[in-house]
Amino acid sequence: MRKFVSRDSKKDFYLLYTLVFGVISFFIYYQFAGNGKSLVWSHDGIPQHLNSLAYYGRYLREVLHTIFVEHKLELPMWDMNIGYGSDILTTLHYYVIGDPLTLLSVFVPADKTEVLYEVLIFLRIYLAGISFSVFCFYHKNPKQATFMGTLIYIFAGWTIYAAMKHPYFSNPMIYLPLVLMGIDKIYKREKPWLFIWATAVSAMSNFYFFYMICIFMFIYAAFRYFGIFSERSVKDVLGWLVKFIGYYAVALMIAAVIFLPVIMTIFGTDRFQAENYVPLLYDKIYYEKYLGDLIGENMIQWGVAGYSAVAMAGVFVLFSRKKKYLDLKLGFGLLNLFLLVPFAGHVLNGFSYVSNRWIWAYGMMIAYIFVKAYPELFTLTVGEKKKIFVMVVAYCVLALFAKAARTQRNMAGVLVLVLAVFTVTSFGNIFLQGKYMCGLLSALLVVSIMLNVSYQYSYEKDYLSEFAAEEESLDKLESNTDKAVLAAGDSGVYRYDQYGALPYDNTSMYMGTNSTAYYFSLANSSISDFFSEMYLNTPWEQHYENLDGRTILDRLASVKYFVISGDNFRYLSYGYNKEKGSAGKGKSECRAYENENALPLGYTYDSYIPESEYEKMDVVKKQQALMDGVVLEESTLPEASVDADNENIQYRMETGDGCALSKGAIRVTKEGAQLKLVFHGLTDSENYLIADNLDYDSLSPRELIGNSQWKKMSEYDKNKVLDEDSRWRYWKESKEAAMTVSSNDVTKTIKIFTDKYNAYSGRHDFLCNMGYSRSGVRTMTITFANTGVYTYDKLRVVSQPVQGIEEKTVKLGEEALENVKMGTNEITGDISVSEKKALVLSVPYSKGFTAYVDGKETKLQKANTMFMALELEPGSHEIRLTYCTPYLKAGMLLSVLGLVIYVMLVFRKKK
Repeated sequence: MRKFVSRDSKKDFYLLYTLVFGVISFFIYYQFAGNGKSLVWSHDGIPQHLNSLAYYGRYLREVLHTIFVEHKLELPMWDMNIGYGSDILTTLHYYVIGDPLTLLSVFVPADKTEVLYEVLIFLRIYLAGISFSVFCFYHKNPKQATFMGTLIYIFAGWTIYAAMKHPYFSNPMIYLPLVLMGIDKIYKREKPWLFIWATAVSAMSNFYFFYMICIFMFIYAAFRYFGIFSERSVKDVLGWLVKFIGYYAVALMIAAVIFLPVIMTIFGTDRFQAENYVPLLYDKIYYEKYLGDLIGENMIQWGVAGYSAVAMAGVFVLFSRKKKYLDLKLGFGLLNLFLLVPFAGHVLNGFSYVSNRWIWAYGMMIAYIFVKAYPELFTLTVGEKKKIFVMVVAYCVLALFAKAARTQRNMAGVLVLVLAVFTVTSFGNIFLQGKYMCGLLSALLVVSIMLNVSYQYSYEKDYLSEFAAEEESLDKLESNTDKAVLAAGDSGVYRYDQYGALPYDNTSMYMGTNSTAYYFSLANSSISDFFSEMYLNTPWEQHYENLDGRTILDRLASVKYFVISGDNFRYLSYGYNKEKGSAGKGKSECRAYENENALPLGYTYDSYIPESEYEKMDVVKKQQALMDGVVLEESTLPEASVDADNENIQYRMETGDGCALSKGAIRVTKEGAQLKLVFHGLTDSENYLIADNLDYDSLSPRELIGNSQWKKMSEYDKNKVLDEDSRWRYWKESKEAAMTVSSNDVTKTIKIFTDKYNAYSGRHDFLCNMGYSRSGVRTMTITFANTGVYTYDKLRVVSQPVQGIEEKTVKLGEEALENVKMGTNEITGDISVSEKKALVLSVPYSKGFTAYVDGKETKLQKANTMFMALELEPGSHEIRLTYCTPYLKAGMLLSVLGLVIYVMLVFRKKK
């Protein structure tokens, strides 16, 4: 036993750490389970995180089956069940692929995935503590200090709040201490293996957090260089820089098999290219609550601090020491500056929207400051204790000075901080033995953590309401929408569309169907481009639910079934006349209707439209043109003549209360204000409301009141409005708005994201399909959900006759791809054409596809912006498409080369 708990042994540390971790984790878990909640977040957790983990488990088992049972190696890289068809690696990397811990899903049946999901949440947090403790012990820190620092690190607001919503948000907490320890080892001329492998695994695990790790890696290396070496020169700096770049390059090469395909996909997304609004400063309330939020509430913009108040006592101790720990003091100041300046959140979030999702790294800084400050507790002088007293008084006053900061959680944190500082400064007076002070500090630390947990999951915060009920998450993915389609008993290759019938996105991925819905962080840029030019009614780039019931778009996407829920027949698109399957009962019942003239996966055009001509067309003309000719960059086919039969309808505007018109703008001063468009729509047509360059700016409380009304108000009422105005947050309030459009019985919503919104992708053009009408629509009523100014270049009403669509659909499907089979990374079929034609496959374009006609590789072109096309000579042909993730082979080659270089380095070091 003496050996077990000896000074050098770490067994006692990890035993105690495991026990305390288990107690606190059970306390956290009980907050959910005791209220009948799972740890699966309803918003992203069900359709993305849990869904991906269940999929990955099946995927791994399938791969192992082909290897050990079928004795062949087939790695599926493309799946038609994910959206319109997606690359598996680049779609699921952000969630599961590359994370070593998710490999455990191979052992867990799909119906038990929720259990694994919850276990992995706590396992990640536990491993983050192990990683941090290893870093501390490497730097010769005592076990008591490391124990308390580890608890500060792993049970902060980031894990209590963020890691519960997004489990993999704990992963960078595991990797960062190991990467930084690897840097120290290189400086000490020890082996670089830890740095290489920690960097490689973090690069493979998640590109998003790896980017942040790289920034902190550079900052840490710079600070450590100036802290370690007293003799410096440009030559010496360059020498170390070259060495680190070399090891970093080897790590990236090892990770390239996953990292390269993913990073190349990211560069092509609209979200990466969109220019988000970056304010010079945060709003006033952010700074009012800032100090208190460090040990209490959550800040805005993902500034989830909420550290144990005991940690701040360590900061005060550190700063009470003169001429010591300069690097930690500067680092603390730098990271606080990052939190105070929005531009830092912009840079650390990949030059995207402002977000402080890097705050887990701040947590390592503040935890390690406590670890270093702990030994100083026993040698504080009277003067230093006075400094600490002054600092804690100043902190408490400033932290609670603003009314907005005086929350229960913040005041409880301040109380614990005062007790912690009292304990620290009492050594030598009240506490004569270190073990008693250590015990009380540890108790205060655990109490502080549990207070933060209790407040976060309290009914006042209403945080638990965002999580799904226990053991129901996977059931929600078994949607009646997909069941209704499967009930049709159709064994062919087709898609389904729907409106208002899908409870969650990505259910087709779980159920094995082909839909028009998709919701993941990365999306195919070809789909995004097509949706942008078609003004599809969604502001998202990577989140779309349907094709808005637009007849032509459904035909071109090979949509065969349309699903509605309950009695929502008014949302049923034109041409879907026959019910083929149903599932569920009552309001949750879903019905699948068939379009008997639906186009197959492959259909043919006998003429083409040059891209240069297509780009000049109006959105409605573009839509119609796609039925007349295939859009290609170049072709040997004759050019098509475009038949545009739509009509722009003249209308008059009738404004309701709280709605005022000016040229190109609608000023709304009352929520729910309405604007009515009165017109005579065409019969037998789809009816569209089209907004070109639609944007939104909110109005502050003062701006909502007109000058004439303002003059009539009393001074008391004016001051009340001005007080609200001072607390109004422009760059938060202006981030999004919504317009509800109603016509006959159809109601749809246009959502507008501004450059201040997190998921802004630059979309401002929208076409809202108000459905098919046999008799012609007479009015459209726009209801504004938000006060503000809605600006636009054009606001149009267009009737699109459906006459002629059936004939054109039949023509496109006359000579189509038959006997279509979907294999692993392969699509095959047969076709006969009477003349030279372009075969369009309604599969999203990707450079990963290679086409073969009669066994000969044939040029595959991007067609109609979103899909793919092959030009065929007259006659019968066998068509075969194969798929390989773009840049995967290059990534594999780099990974092999990186491993070879690594082995060479190992042998060189041994020699």
